[in-house]
Amino acid sequence: MENLNLDLIRKEISAINDEMLALFVKRMELSAQVARYKKANGLPTLDRKREEAILQKVADSTTDEFRQYALELFRTMMDLSKEYQETLR
Repeated sequence: MENLNLDLIRKEISAINDEMLALFVKRMELSAQVARYKKANGLPTLDRKREEAILQKVADSTTDEFRQYALELFRTMMDLSKEYQETLR
């Protein structure tokens, strides 16, 4: 029975991974649009106020148990987004 439960849990995790990947790709595609806009309008890649607002929202929306991990996830996504935007400039 334990293997059956573990298999079901892993199947659900795999499905979530697929969804997360699709959302990540969509997010990066939108980051490319942001990069083009910023380039055309002479704006810097980094918008520190926006990043701080996003991280604050994540912190406010996450339980104590997962807050540090959620913040790390979002910091990493934003870092990857900025890195990608820089390659497009």
